[in-house]
Amino acid sequence: MPISSVADFEIFGKPEIITATGEILEDKSATGRVRPWSEHKMENRELVELLQIARGFDSSVISDSRLLSVQECASWLKFAEQSDGRRKLSQANFCRLRLCPMCAWRRSLKLFAQVSSITEAILAEKKARFLFVTLTVRNVAGSELRDTIRRMNEGFKYLVQDSRKFTATAGLKKNLLGYMKAVEVTYNVERNDFHPHIHCIFEVLPNYFGGRERGYLTHSDWRLMWQSVMKLEYEPQVNVKAIKDNGSKAVAELAKYPVKMGGLLKIKDKNQAAKALIELKFAIHNCRLVTFGGDFREYKRRLALDDVESGDLVHVETDSRELNIVAYTLFKYRADVGAYIC
Repeated sequence: MPISSVADFEIFGKPEIITATGEILEDKSATGRVRPWSEHKMENRELVELLQIARGFDSSVISDSRLLSVQECASWLKFAEQSDGRRKLSQANFCRLRLCPMCAWRRSLKLFAQVSSITEAILAEKKARFLFVTLTVRNVAGSELRDTIRRMNEGFKYLVQDSRKFTATAGLKKNLLGYMKAVEVTYNVERNDFHPHIHCIFEVLPNYFGGRERGYLTHSDWRLMWQSVMKLEYEPQVNVKAIKDNGSKAVAELAKYPVKMGGLLKIKDKNQAAKALIELKFAIHNCRLVTFGGDFREYKRRLALDDVESGDLVHVETDSRELNIVAYTLFKYRADVGAYIC
């Protein structure tokens, strides 16, 4: 629910609400890294401008009310101030548009935290190894993008689902314990086309690395396998690497939320960027971009983690420390100074 004034906070009662101090927001993570709130808000404003241009080409790309929601995204942030000096986001007005840079950043933090928690739980109970795999196809025109993503998702099912019988995938399936899959789409400004690809983290049995008789796949095997399930006339590029540091954080570092708008926002020809934005928005409409399977799905259920794409964007980082809130501080974005000010 949007908050327009301090009075709106009266329902919370104590602790006190701190406002109008003139403080510039500096929000730090547990590792001491400054979170780039202002940078993402400025990108959000650039997206609004691009959407307004896009509506000139296709008015159905976004409604008036939805555009207003994107414009107001993260216009205010309420932080809980704790007795030990830590500051934690308590409430915000996120627009939740997939293409919004602010919301995509929050989902990326959420995905990192979830994959870290899941892999930590897995490794506490069993021995496993992890692979990072990128599956690609050739670039496609915007008109072909949605169907290409659909075919890639179908092809991926042949890699991981026992019900989808395919001889070329037998070696992977007998070692596969779980996976995280993210569909990413990038735009090539020179060619005016799109590059859809799938990033995966595969959890496999340690025996997988015991040789081909144990099911180990070479780089060539991966390429031929992906070519087979996709029924491609060419041999696609596939990147495969073992995650040697099997710590949960090392695995999670490779889990990034797939929607990134930076490339489109930097295009100088705003009409070209707007048309590409329209094609991208309709291509991923109602498409699931992040999927968990096997152990990743099971441990996500055990840990009671909500959905990365549709879930909470305020409490995105796992922190089990008990909160001792002494006050709340309200920050509002000031476009004239490009920062959040209390």
